[in-house]
Amino acid sequence: MGFVISKKYWGQGIVVEATREILCYGFDSIGLNRVEGRCNHDNIGSSRVMEKLGMKFEGLLRKQLKIKGNYTDQKLYSLVKDDLK
Repeated sequence: MGFVISKKYWGQGIVVEATREILCYGFDSIGLNRVEGRCNHDNIGSSRVMEKLGMKFEGLLRKQLKIKGNYTDQKLYSLVKDDLK
């Protein structure tokens, strides 16, 4: 799972609201058991979105993603169906 939104819409709860609906659809209609999300280790906004969605921090993926020629650490979050009970 990932999301990108224009800076002028940050902090309005749009991503949380939209993603919550997508997660409900995935778990209730499609039958998903697990959803993962990742973000750059220093991306506080994306970390907060995943935490607001009830996702659990699982760990740091060291040097996992190459961005502009440099490898960066990624935070890994997840939500499993049992978390919704």
